[in-house]
Amino acid sequence: MTPLDKPDVHRSGPGQAVGDIFAAAAARGQAEQAAEEEPWPDEVPNGLEDQVNALIGELLDAASLDDLPALEPLVQDVLFLDTVTRIYGPSGVFKSFITLGLAGAVGTGMEWYGRSVRQGLVIYLVAEGAKGMRKRVRAWGKHHARKMTGVKFLPRPVQAMSPEWAVLIEVCRRLSPVLVIIDTQARVTVGVNENDNTEMGVVVDRMEHLRRVTGACVLIVHHSGHENADRGRGASAFKGGMQTELGVTRRGKGVAETRVTLSTGKQKDDEELPDQVFRLKLVELDGEAKEDGTPVTSVVLIPVDGREGPAGAWGQQGPPEGSAEWVVMQLDAARVPTDWGNRRVREACAEHGIKASNSKIEEAVRIRKNRTYQVPPHVPYSPVTLCSPDSGEHRDVFPGQTFPGNVGGTSGDGIPDARSPAPALKGGGTSEARHGKDGPLALCETCGTAMTKLTPDQIRHPMCESDGEVSDRTRSH
Repeated sequence: MTPLDKPDVHRSGPGQAVGDIFAAAAARGQAEQAAEEEPWPDEVPNGLEDQVNALIGELLDAASLDDLPALEPLVQDVLFLDTVTRIYGPSGVFKSFITLGLAGAVGTGMEWYGRSVRQGLVIYLVAEGAKGMRKRVRAWGKHHARKMTGVKFLPRPVQAMSPEWAVLIEVCRRLSPVLVIIDTQARVTVGVNENDNTEMGVVVDRMEHLRRVTGACVLIVHHSGHENADRGRGASAFKGGMQTELGVTRRGKGVAETRVTLSTGKQKDDEELPDQVFRLKLVELDGEAKEDGTPVTSVVLIPVDGREGPAGAWGQQGPPEGSAEWVVMQLDAARVPTDWGNRRVREACAEHGIKASNSKIEEAVRIRKNRTYQVPPHVPYSPVTLCSPDSGEHRDVFPGQTFPGNVGGTSGDGIPDARSPAPALKGGGTSEARHGKDGPLALCETCGTAMTKLTPDQIRHPMCESDGEVSDRTRSH
């Protein structure tokens, strides 16, 4: 029996008004209550005996509870399969950007800021702001150097209280997604009083029906109230039906100052997560320009926690061992050049005892080449990517950024025509000279970072000189 054939006491008929649906539900409730108040007959009615025995068979003792399957994580410690979850926050706090990032991670199978992900199909109902989704998806793809595969978008709402909801459930049953995103709750519940616990209880049941049929995580995007941003707007019955609730807040204005915080408002069966803080990165969309010639842009969210780096989203404990971000940290600590390709990085991992799968190493290579936070000062990178601050060659560079912008090539290729620093970088590095457009380049023998070499005998930055004095014959680049 398909969901279209399965009886549903909450389903409306063609042309049936939402108010009639709730009136019918109330009438059924009154009839059931009246039946309960009638005296129970001395004998079990015909046909009820089998139902009673079946229900007795479903009762479990404490030992049998251990046989129940545990929740399956979809995104480690954040989202779980076969649950209904909600993410809420005021308008304009980038909650849809966080949601899109989760969708991209699940669809492609890449980690979500160091948290493991179960890859699978994502169905995304863009019931609000469909026109802006194209730019967001393109920005995500450019930032991560990959297409957002495994995600199907429906750029319109499907009303939860309409007959079409059953059609959506059947579509999901046939496609078997692991994540169904409804963005937003308000746009799929038009005509429903969101402050009424009875009416919203029926909506929760509709969401649960979708969950039961698919076994997916149903993730609902919702707004918080004007007066209380600490909870989702409307009836408390909705929160009671959620496995997880995630709250999003924002502080600051503009790309450079904005900080977005993701908090756990509810985690029914697991420990609540520490807050994760993100900043914005402006991304120019290739091949697009406005009428005045300026580039078309969007943003992506970058984790930040006191410092901008791969461990920022996990606090002091850092990313999980074996994750791509963990590999990035180990490669940085081992002073492996950032422009090395997959083969050389795998060799470096073997040499330094960095144990991870090939897919994680390859992802780490992409992250290091396209990193959007400050390169640690001791990590060498190819001088061919250095450019003067006012050259305009890398438009996505932020104030205080000391690294080059995105570079071309695939994850397995080094930067064209660039000689990588010698592998022997321990104990001060090498002074092997290379040439950039501003003159000879070398690695400072004290700090190991690139510098412009203006005289043949310069071996370190002036600020790295042991006596702390700037030599007349040397100048920093």
